[in-house]
Amino acid sequence: MKLVVGVDSSTQSCKVEIREQEKGLLISTGVSPHEPTFPPKSEQDPNQWWQAFVLAFQKATANNSVDKNLIEAIAVTAQCHGMVTLDDELNIVRPAKLWNDTQSATQSNDLVEKYGRDYWINQVGSLIGPSFTLTKILWLKENEPENFKKVKKICLPHDFLTARLSDRLVTDRAGATCTGYYSIKDSRWTYEILDTIDSTKNWSDALPEILGPETIASKISEKVAKELGIRSSVVVGPGTGDQMASCMGLGTREGDFVFSIGTSAVIFTVSNKPVHDLTGIVNGMADSSGKYMPVMVSLNGTKITDWAAKIMDCSLEELGELALSAELDENSAVMAAFFDGERTPNLPYATGIIAGLNSMTDRKKFARCIFDGVLIPLVKNYNFLKNLVKKSDGRLIFTGGASRSKAYQQILADLLQKDIYIVDVEESSARGACVQATAIARGTTVSQIIEQWQPRVVKIVSPRKTRDLTDYFLKYDACSSWRGMDRNN
Repeated sequence: MKLVVGVDSSTQSCKVEIREQEKGLLISTGVSPHEPTFPPKSEQDPNQWWQAFVLAFQKATANNSVDKNLIEAIAVTAQCHGMVTLDDELNIVRPAKLWNDTQSATQSNDLVEKYGRDYWINQVGSLIGPSFTLTKILWLKENEPENFKKVKKICLPHDFLTARLSDRLVTDRAGATCTGYYSIKDSRWTYEILDTIDSTKNWSDALPEILGPETIASKISEKVAKELGIRSSVVVGPGTGDQMASCMGLGTREGDFVFSIGTSAVIFTVSNKPVHDLTGIVNGMADSSGKYMPVMVSLNGTKITDWAAKIMDCSLEELGELALSAELDENSAVMAAFFDGERTPNLPYATGIIAGLNSMTDRKKFARCIFDGVLIPLVKNYNFLKNLVKKSDGRLIFTGGASRSKAYQQILADLLQKDIYIVDVEESSARGACVQATAIARGTTVSQIIEQWQPRVVKIVSPRKTRDLTDYFLKYDACSSWRGMDRNN
Protein backbone atom coordinates (compact mmCIF):
# COMPACT_ATOMS: atom_id res chain seq x y z
CA MET A 1 0.00 0.00 0.00
CA LYS A 2 1.61 3.23 -1.20
CA LEU A 3 1.16 6.30 1.01
CA VAL A 4 1.23 10.09 0.70
CA VAL A 5 1.41 12.88 3.26
CA GLY A 6 -0.71 16.04 3.14
CA VAL A 7 0.18 18.99 5.38
CA ASP A 8 -2.20 21.85 6.22
CA SER A 9 -0.53 24.68 8.14
CA SER A 10 -3.47 26.91 9.10
CA THR A 11 -3.73 29.95 11.33
CA GLN A 12 -4.62 27.76 14.32
CA SER A 13 -2.60 24.57 13.86
CA CYS A 14 -0.69 22.19 11.65
CA LYS A 15 -2.59 19.11 10.53
CA VAL A 16 -0.91 16.13 8.89
CA GLU A 17 -2.86 13.44 7.07
CA ILE A 18 -1.49 10.17 5.73
CA ARG A 19 -3.55 8.53 3.00
CA GLU A 20 -3.22 5.57 0.69
CA GLN A 21 -2.94 6.49 -2.96
CA GLU A 22 -5.51 4.29 -4.67
CA LYS A 23 -8.78 5.55 -3.16
CA GLY A 24 -7.48 8.22 -0.80
CA LEU A 25 -8.45 6.30 2.34
CA LEU A 26 -7.32 8.07 5.50
CA ILE A 27 -4.73 6.05 7.41
CA SER A 28 -3.66 8.40 10.18
CA THR A 29 -3.66 12.03 11.34
CA GLY A 30 -1.67 14.30 13.63
CA VAL A 31 -2.30 17.85 14.86
CA SER A 32 -0.14 20.42 16.63
CA PRO A 33 -1.36 23.93 17.60
CA HIS A 34 0.05 27.32 16.61
CA GLU A 35 0.21 30.39 18.82
CA PRO A 36 -3.08 32.34 18.53
CA THR A 37 -3.11 35.72 16.80
CA PHE A 38 -5.23 38.78 17.42
CA PRO A 39 -5.89 41.07 14.43
CA PRO A 40 -5.49 43.79 13.28
CA LYS A 41 -1.84 42.83 14.00
CA SER A 42 -1.60 39.13 13.20
CA GLU A 43 1.88 37.61 13.12
CA GLN A 44 3.51 34.22 13.75
CA ASP A 45 7.06 32.86 13.75
CA PRO A 46 7.48 30.58 10.69
CA ASN A 47 10.02 28.50 12.61
CA GLN A 48 7.17 27.52 14.93
CA TRP A 49 5.19 26.34 11.90
CA TRP A 50 8.03 23.93 11.17
CA GLN A 51 8.17 22.73 14.77
CA ALA A 52 4.41 22.19 14.74
CA PHE A 53 4.69 20.25 11.47
CA VAL A 54 7.40 17.94 12.85
CA LEU A 55 5.31 17.24 15.96
CA ALA A 56 2.13 16.66 13.93
CA PHE A 57 4.03 14.32 11.59
CA GLN A 58 5.39 12.38 14.56
CA LYS A 59 1.87 12.00 15.95
CA ALA A 60 0.53 10.83 12.59
CA THR A 61 3.29 8.27 12.07
CA ALA A 62 3.15 6.96 15.65
CA ASN A 63 0.13 4.95 14.50
CA ASN A 64 1.10 1.27 14.10
CA SER A 65 -0.76 1.14 10.77
CA VAL A 66 1.75 3.58 9.21
CA ASP A 67 4.87 2.16 7.58
CA LYS A 68 7.09 5.19 6.86
CA ASN A 69 8.88 3.23 4.13
CA LEU A 70 5.65 3.27 2.08
CA ILE A 71 5.48 7.10 1.96
CA GLU A 72 6.22 8.29 -1.58
CA ALA A 73 5.27 11.97 -1.67
CA ILE A 74 4.42 14.96 0.49
CA ALA A 75 2.69 18.26 -0.30
CA VAL A 76 2.00 21.33 1.81
CA THR A 77 -0.89 23.74 1.93
CA ALA A 78 -1.02 26.77 4.20
CA GLN A 79 -2.84 30.03 4.85
CA CYS A 80 -2.93 32.24 1.76
CA HIS A 81 -1.55 35.78 1.34
CA GLY A 82 0.89 35.89 4.27
CA MET A 83 4.34 37.48 3.97
CA VAL A 84 7.38 35.44 4.97
CA THR A 85 10.67 37.38 4.81
CA LEU A 86 13.98 35.53 4.43
CA ASP A 87 17.67 36.24 3.98
CA ASP A 88 19.89 34.54 1.39
CA GLU A 89 20.21 31.45 3.61
CA LEU A 90 16.41 31.21 3.94
CA ASN A 91 16.55 32.31 7.58
CA ILE A 92 13.65 34.33 9.00
CA VAL A 93 14.11 38.12 9.06
CA ARG A 94 10.99 38.93 11.10
CA PRO A 95 7.72 37.22 12.10
CA ALA A 96 5.39 36.48 9.19
CA LYS A 97 2.44 38.77 8.65
CA LEU A 98 -0.63 36.60 8.15
CA TRP A 99 -3.57 36.84 5.77
CA ASN A 100 -5.78 38.47 8.43
CA ASP A 101 -3.26 41.15 9.42
CA THR A 102 -4.84 44.43 8.34
CA GLN A 103 -2.08 46.84 9.38
CA SER A 104 -1.32 47.48 5.71
CA ALA A 105 -4.76 48.98 4.98
CA THR A 106 -3.21 52.40 4.29
CA GLN A 107 -0.67 50.90 1.88
CA SER A 108 -3.45 48.95 0.18
CA ASN A 109 -5.44 52.13 -0.40
CA ASP A 110 -2.33 53.91 -1.70
CA LEU A 111 -1.60 51.15 -4.22
CA VAL A 112 -5.17 51.02 -5.49
CA GLU A 113 -5.22 54.79 -5.89
CA LYS A 114 -1.83 54.83 -7.62
CA TYR A 115 -2.61 52.24 -10.30
CA GLY A 116 -6.41 52.44 -10.42
CA ARG A 117 -9.02 49.76 -9.79
CA ASP A 118 -9.07 48.56 -13.43
CA TYR A 119 -5.37 47.66 -13.36
CA TRP A 120 -5.74 45.32 -10.38
CA ILE A 121 -8.94 43.71 -11.59
CA ASN A 122 -7.80 43.17 -15.19
CA GLN A 123 -4.11 42.40 -14.64
CA VAL A 124 -3.96 40.76 -11.21
CA GLY A 125 -7.52 39.41 -11.16
CA SER A 126 -8.39 40.97 -7.81
CA LEU A 127 -8.84 44.43 -6.38
CA ILE A 128 -6.16 44.11 -3.72
CA GLY A 129 -6.82 44.72 -0.04
CA PRO A 130 -4.64 44.57 3.08
CA SER A 131 -4.59 40.77 3.04
CA PHE A 132 -2.51 40.70 -0.16
CA THR A 133 1.24 40.18 0.28
CA LEU A 134 2.15 43.20 -1.85
CA THR A 135 0.56 45.60 0.61
CA LYS A 136 2.51 44.01 3.46
CA ILE A 137 5.79 44.46 1.56
CA LEU A 138 5.08 48.18 1.18
CA TRP A 139 4.11 48.35 4.88
CA LEU A 140 7.43 46.72 5.80
CA LYS A 141 9.45 49.25 3.81
CA GLU A 142 7.59 52.21 5.29
CA ASN A 143 7.47 50.98 8.88
CA GLU A 144 10.54 48.76 9.35
CA PRO A 145 13.17 50.00 6.87
CA GLU A 146 16.03 48.17 8.59
CA ASN A 147 14.27 44.84 8.33
CA PHE A 148 13.29 45.62 4.75
CA LYS A 149 16.98 46.06 3.85
CA LYS A 150 17.75 42.60 5.26
CA VAL A 151 15.12 40.85 3.15
CA LYS A 152 16.48 38.87 0.19
CA LYS A 153 13.59 36.44 -0.37
CA ILE A 154 9.83 36.84 0.03
CA CYS A 155 7.39 33.95 -0.07
CA LEU A 156 4.05 32.62 1.15
CA PRO A 157 3.64 30.36 4.20
CA HIS A 158 3.32 27.16 2.15
CA ASP A 159 6.40 28.15 0.12
CA PHE A 160 8.43 28.42 3.33
CA LEU A 161 7.45 24.95 4.54
CA THR A 162 8.04 23.45 1.09
CA ALA A 163 11.50 25.07 1.09
CA ARG A 164 12.28 23.55 4.48
CA LEU A 165 11.31 20.14 3.09
CA SER A 166 13.07 20.42 -0.25
CA ASP A 167 15.79 23.13 0.03
CA ARG A 168 14.11 24.80 -2.96
CA LEU A 169 12.02 27.99 -2.94
CA VAL A 170 9.02 27.35 -5.19
CA THR A 171 5.33 28.14 -5.36
CA ASP A 172 2.38 27.30 -7.56
CA ARG A 173 0.22 29.44 -9.84
CA ALA A 174 -2.72 29.32 -7.39
CA GLY A 175 -0.65 30.57 -4.47
CA ALA A 176 0.96 33.23 -6.65
CA THR A 177 -2.46 34.79 -7.35
CA CYS A 178 -2.72 35.57 -3.62
CA THR A 179 0.25 37.95 -3.65
CA GLY A 180 -0.89 40.96 -5.69
CA TYR A 181 2.27 40.86 -7.82
CA TYR A 182 1.31 37.96 -10.09
CA SER A 183 -0.54 38.64 -13.32
CA ILE A 184 -3.37 36.18 -13.84
CA LYS A 185 -3.74 37.72 -17.30
CA ASP A 186 -0.13 37.11 -18.40
CA SER A 187 0.72 34.18 -16.06
CA ARG A 188 3.90 35.77 -14.67
CA TRP A 189 5.33 37.71 -11.74
CA THR A 190 4.90 41.46 -12.25
CA TYR A 191 8.36 42.60 -11.18
CA GLU A 192 7.61 46.13 -12.36
CA ILE A 193 5.13 46.61 -9.50
CA LEU A 194 7.76 45.58 -6.97
CA ASP A 195 10.33 47.85 -8.64
CA THR A 196 8.15 50.84 -7.80
CA ILE A 197 8.48 49.88 -4.12
CA ASP A 198 12.25 49.41 -4.34
CA SER A 199 14.15 49.45 -7.62
CA THR A 200 17.43 48.37 -5.97
CA LYS A 201 16.26 44.88 -4.98
CA ASN A 202 16.76 41.94 -7.31
CA TRP A 203 13.10 40.91 -7.33
CA SER A 204 13.58 38.16 -9.92
CA ASP A 205 15.88 36.43 -7.44
CA ALA A 206 13.70 37.26 -4.43
CA LEU A 207 10.56 35.41 -5.52
CA PRO A 208 9.89 31.65 -5.70
CA GLU A 209 9.92 29.79 -8.98
CA ILE A 210 6.36 29.05 -10.14
CA LEU A 211 5.73 25.37 -10.81
CA GLY A 212 2.84 23.54 -12.45
CA PRO A 213 0.29 21.68 -10.29
CA GLU A 214 1.83 18.26 -10.95
CA THR A 215 5.50 19.34 -11.03
CA ILE A 216 7.83 17.84 -8.45
CA ALA A 217 9.65 20.54 -6.50
CA SER A 218 12.44 18.21 -5.44
CA LYS A 219 13.21 15.09 -3.52
CA ILE A 220 13.06 15.65 0.21
CA SER A 221 16.30 16.99 1.69
CA GLU A 222 18.60 14.41 3.24
CA LYS A 223 18.57 16.29 6.56
CA VAL A 224 14.76 16.39 6.79
CA ALA A 225 14.39 12.78 5.64
CA LYS A 226 16.61 11.76 8.52
CA GLU A 227 14.73 14.01 10.98
CA LEU A 228 11.37 12.56 9.96
CA GLY A 229 12.61 8.99 9.58
CA ILE A 230 11.48 8.60 5.96
CA ARG A 231 13.21 7.58 2.74
CA SER A 232 15.28 10.22 0.91
CA SER A 233 13.49 9.26 -2.33
CA VAL A 234 10.22 10.88 -1.13
CA VAL A 235 9.21 13.66 -3.54
CA VAL A 236 7.82 17.06 -2.56
CA GLY A 237 4.98 18.81 -4.38
CA PRO A 238 4.82 22.51 -5.29
CA GLY A 239 2.29 23.18 -2.52
CA THR A 240 -0.66 25.57 -2.68
CA GLY A 241 -2.93 27.85 -0.66
CA ASP A 242 -5.38 26.41 1.85
CA GLN A 243 -8.57 27.39 0.01
CA MET A 244 -7.21 25.96 -3.24
CA ALA A 245 -6.31 22.74 -1.44
CA SER A 246 -9.77 22.63 0.12
CA CYS A 247 -11.23 22.91 -3.38
CA MET A 248 -9.30 19.77 -4.37
CA GLY A 249 -10.03 17.92 -1.14
CA LEU A 250 -13.78 18.41 -1.46
CA GLY A 251 -13.84 17.14 -5.03
CA THR A 252 -15.19 20.46 -6.31
CA ARG A 253 -16.38 20.45 -9.91
CA GLU A 254 -17.33 23.32 -12.17
CA GLY A 255 -20.79 24.48 -11.12
CA ASP A 256 -20.34 23.53 -7.45
CA PHE A 257 -20.10 26.24 -4.80
CA VAL A 258 -18.29 25.70 -1.52
CA PHE A 259 -19.22 27.46 1.72
CA SER A 260 -16.28 27.07 4.10
CA ILE A 261 -16.67 28.48 7.60
CA GLY A 262 -13.96 28.35 10.22
CA THR A 263 -11.93 31.31 11.45
CA SER A 264 -12.93 33.01 8.23
CA ALA A 265 -16.04 32.50 6.12
CA VAL A 266 -15.32 31.76 2.47
CA ILE A 267 -17.27 30.98 -0.66
CA PHE A 268 -15.64 29.77 -3.88
CA THR A 269 -16.32 27.89 -7.07
CA VAL A 270 -14.36 26.49 -10.03
CA SER A 271 -14.43 28.06 -13.48
CA ASN A 272 -12.78 27.08 -16.75
CA LYS A 273 -12.32 30.76 -17.53
CA PRO A 274 -11.05 33.64 -15.36
CA VAL A 275 -13.67 35.78 -13.64
CA HIS A 276 -13.22 39.54 -13.81
CA ASP A 277 -15.50 41.30 -11.36
CA LEU A 278 -15.48 45.01 -12.11
CA THR A 279 -16.89 45.84 -8.67
CA GLY A 280 -13.71 44.40 -7.15
CA ILE A 281 -15.36 42.33 -4.43
CA VAL A 282 -14.51 38.95 -6.00
CA ASN A 283 -10.91 37.72 -5.89
CA GLY A 284 -10.13 36.12 -9.24
CA MET A 285 -7.70 33.40 -8.14
CA ALA A 286 -6.28 30.41 -9.96
CA ASP A 287 -7.04 26.94 -8.66
CA SER A 288 -4.52 24.13 -8.17
CA SER A 289 -5.44 22.08 -11.23
CA GLY A 290 -4.96 24.61 -14.02
CA LYS A 291 -8.41 26.20 -13.89
CA TYR A 292 -9.68 29.31 -12.06
CA MET A 293 -11.23 29.79 -8.66
CA PRO A 294 -13.17 32.99 -7.89
CA VAL A 295 -13.22 33.51 -4.13
CA MET A 296 -15.05 35.79 -1.71
CA VAL A 297 -13.73 35.93 1.87
CA SER A 298 -15.24 37.26 5.09
CA LEU A 299 -12.89 37.66 8.06
CA ASN A 300 -15.42 36.78 10.75
CA GLY A 301 -16.51 33.16 11.06
CA THR A 302 -17.03 30.81 14.00
CA LYS A 303 -15.27 33.11 16.44
CA ILE A 304 -18.50 35.15 16.40
CA THR A 305 -20.61 32.27 17.70
CA ASP A 306 -17.79 31.35 20.13
CA TRP A 307 -18.01 34.92 21.49
CA ALA A 308 -21.78 34.80 21.77
CA ALA A 309 -21.77 31.47 23.63
CA LYS A 310 -19.25 32.89 26.07
CA ILE A 311 -21.17 36.05 26.89
CA MET A 312 -24.47 34.12 27.10
CA ASP A 313 -22.81 31.55 29.38
CA CYS A 314 -23.95 28.58 27.35
CA SER A 315 -22.45 25.89 25.14
CA LEU A 316 -22.25 26.25 21.37
CA GLU A 317 -24.83 23.48 21.08
CA GLU A 318 -27.22 25.36 23.39
CA LEU A 319 -26.65 28.56 21.40
CA GLY A 320 -27.53 26.66 18.24
CA GLU A 321 -30.70 25.20 19.77
CA LEU A 322 -31.81 28.69 20.78
CA ALA A 323 -31.17 30.02 17.27
CA LEU A 324 -33.04 27.14 15.62
CA SER A 325 -36.11 27.77 17.78
CA ALA A 326 -36.32 31.46 16.85
CA GLU A 327 -38.82 32.68 14.26
CA LEU A 328 -37.86 35.42 11.81
CA ASP A 329 -40.36 38.28 11.88
CA GLU A 330 -40.55 42.07 11.94
CA ASN A 331 -39.09 42.05 15.48
CA SER A 332 -35.92 40.15 14.51
CA ALA A 333 -32.65 41.96 15.18
CA VAL A 334 -29.74 41.80 12.73
CA MET A 335 -25.98 41.75 13.20
CA ALA A 336 -23.07 42.91 11.04
CA ALA A 337 -20.32 40.70 12.46
CA PHE A 338 -17.36 42.90 11.54
CA PHE A 339 -15.50 42.26 14.82
CA ASP A 340 -12.01 42.45 13.31
CA GLY A 341 -12.86 44.58 10.30
CA GLU A 342 -14.00 42.98 7.07
CA ARG A 343 -12.49 41.92 3.77
CA THR A 344 -15.62 41.48 1.63
CA PRO A 345 -16.64 44.24 1.52
CA ASN A 346 -13.27 45.90 2.15
CA LEU A 347 -13.86 47.52 5.56
CA PRO A 348 -10.63 47.04 7.56
CA TYR A 349 -11.65 49.49 10.30
CA ALA A 350 -15.22 48.29 10.79
CA THR A 351 -16.59 46.96 14.07
CA GLY A 352 -19.50 44.70 14.93
CA ILE A 353 -23.01 46.17 14.98
CA ILE A 354 -26.31 44.79 16.27
CA ALA A 355 -29.40 46.72 15.17
CA GLY A 356 -33.13 46.36 15.66
CA LEU A 357 -33.05 45.36 19.34
CA ASN A 358 -36.44 45.78 21.01
CA SER A 359 -38.50 44.46 23.91
CA MET A 360 -39.28 41.32 21.87
CA THR A 361 -35.59 40.40 21.57
CA ASP A 362 -35.23 37.32 23.78
CA ARG A 363 -32.37 34.81 24.00
CA LYS A 364 -33.71 32.92 21.00
CA LYS A 365 -33.84 35.94 18.71
CA PHE A 366 -30.48 37.16 19.95
CA ALA A 367 -28.88 33.77 19.19
CA ARG A 368 -30.45 33.71 15.73
CA CYS A 369 -29.09 37.15 14.80
CA ILE A 370 -25.60 35.94 15.80
CA PHE A 371 -25.70 32.97 13.39
CA ASP A 372 -27.24 35.11 10.66
CA GLY A 373 -24.50 37.72 11.17
CA VAL A 374 -21.98 35.10 10.04
CA LEU A 375 -24.12 33.48 7.32
CA ILE A 376 -25.97 36.31 5.58
CA PRO A 377 -22.78 37.78 4.03
CA LEU A 378 -21.99 34.37 2.52
CA VAL A 379 -25.49 34.03 1.10
CA LYS A 380 -25.26 37.51 -0.41
CA ASN A 381 -21.82 36.64 -1.83
CA TYR A 382 -23.18 33.43 -3.35
CA ASN A 383 -26.04 35.28 -5.03
CA PHE A 384 -23.52 37.73 -6.47
CA LEU A 385 -20.91 35.19 -7.56
CA LYS A 386 -23.27 32.75 -9.28
CA ASN A 387 -24.15 35.48 -11.78
CA LEU A 388 -20.49 35.88 -12.83
CA VAL A 389 -19.74 32.29 -13.79
CA LYS A 390 -20.93 30.28 -16.76
CA LYS A 391 -22.07 27.25 -14.75
CA SER A 392 -23.77 27.45 -11.35
CA ASP A 393 -26.10 24.46 -11.19
CA GLY A 394 -23.93 22.12 -9.15
CA ARG A 395 -23.91 21.21 -5.47
CA LEU A 396 -23.75 23.70 -2.60
CA ILE A 397 -21.12 22.08 -0.38
CA PHE A 398 -20.77 23.12 3.26
CA THR A 399 -17.43 22.50 5.00
CA GLY A 400 -15.20 23.79 7.78
CA GLY A 401 -15.67 23.65 11.54
CA ALA A 402 -19.13 25.23 11.36
CA SER A 403 -20.38 22.48 9.05
CA ARG A 404 -20.47 20.10 12.04
CA SER A 405 -23.07 22.31 13.74
CA LYS A 406 -26.74 21.43 13.17
CA ALA A 407 -27.64 25.08 13.65
CA TYR A 408 -25.14 26.32 11.06
CA GLN A 409 -26.28 23.61 8.63
CA GLN A 410 -29.99 24.31 8.94
CA ILE A 411 -29.82 28.09 9.10
CA LEU A 412 -27.57 28.20 6.02
CA ALA A 413 -30.08 26.07 4.09
CA ASP A 414 -32.94 28.27 5.36
CA LEU A 415 -31.20 31.49 4.27
CA LEU A 416 -30.20 30.07 0.87
CA GLN A 417 -33.60 28.47 0.34
CA LYS A 418 -31.67 25.60 -1.24
CA ASP A 419 -30.34 22.15 -0.30
CA ILE A 420 -26.81 22.04 1.04
CA TYR A 421 -24.47 19.04 0.90
CA ILE A 422 -22.22 17.72 3.66
CA VAL A 423 -19.51 15.40 2.35
CA ASP A 424 -17.35 12.85 4.13
CA VAL A 425 -14.30 15.10 4.52
CA GLU A 426 -13.04 16.21 7.93
CA GLU A 427 -10.04 18.32 6.90
CA SER A 428 -10.51 19.38 3.29
CA SER A 429 -7.23 21.32 2.96
CA ALA A 430 -5.08 18.48 4.29
CA ARG A 431 -6.98 16.06 2.02
CA GLY A 432 -6.34 18.41 -0.91
CA ALA A 433 -2.62 18.39 -0.15
CA CYS A 434 -2.81 14.58 -0.31
CA VAL A 435 -4.48 14.89 -3.73
CA GLN A 436 -1.53 16.94 -5.01
CA ALA A 437 0.99 14.56 -3.44
CA THR A 438 -0.72 11.58 -5.08
CA ALA A 439 -0.75 13.26 -8.50
CA ILE A 440 3.02 13.81 -8.40
CA ALA A 441 3.69 10.35 -6.95
CA ARG A 442 1.65 8.60 -9.66
CA GLY A 443 2.66 10.91 -12.51
CA THR A 444 -0.93 11.84 -13.32
CA THR A 445 -3.04 15.01 -13.13
CA VAL A 446 -4.64 16.62 -10.12
CA SER A 447 -7.99 16.57 -11.99
CA GLN A 448 -7.82 12.79 -12.38
CA ILE A 449 -7.15 12.27 -8.67
CA ILE A 450 -10.00 14.64 -7.74
CA GLU A 451 -12.42 12.47 -9.73
CA GLN A 452 -10.99 9.19 -8.40
CA TRP A 453 -11.25 10.45 -4.83
CA GLN A 454 -14.76 11.96 -5.01
CA PRO A 455 -15.96 12.08 -1.37
CA ARG A 456 -19.23 10.49 -0.27
CA VAL A 457 -22.22 12.73 0.43
CA VAL A 458 -23.21 12.02 4.03
CA LYS A 459 -26.06 14.49 4.48
CA ILE A 460 -28.33 16.77 2.49
CA VAL A 461 -29.97 19.57 4.49
CA SER A 462 -33.11 21.17 3.03
CA PRO A 463 -34.70 24.49 4.03
CA ARG A 464 -37.45 24.11 6.63
CA LYS A 465 -39.92 26.34 4.79
CA THR A 466 -40.22 28.35 1.60
CA ARG A 467 -40.29 32.07 2.28
CA ASP A 468 -39.35 35.48 0.89
CA LEU A 469 -36.43 36.87 2.89
CA THR A 470 -36.02 40.11 0.91
CA ASP A 471 -37.07 42.42 3.75
CA TYR A 472 -34.83 40.61 6.23
CA PHE A 473 -31.83 40.98 3.93
CA LEU A 474 -32.62 44.67 3.39
CA LYS A 475 -32.63 45.13 7.16
CA TYR A 476 -29.19 43.53 7.27
CA ASP A 477 -27.98 45.85 4.49
CA ALA A 478 -29.08 48.91 6.47
CA CYS A 479 -27.20 47.67 9.54
CA SER A 480 -23.99 46.61 7.78
CA SER A 481 -23.71 49.84 5.78
CA TRP A 482 -23.55 52.07 8.89
CA ARG A 483 -20.01 53.35 9.46
CA GLY A 484 -20.62 55.40 12.61
CA MET A 485 -18.49 53.25 14.93
CA ASP A 486 -15.56 52.32 12.66
CA ARG A 487 -12.11 52.36 14.30
CA ASN A 488 -9.60 55.07 13.56
CA ASN A 489 -6.86 53.68 11.28
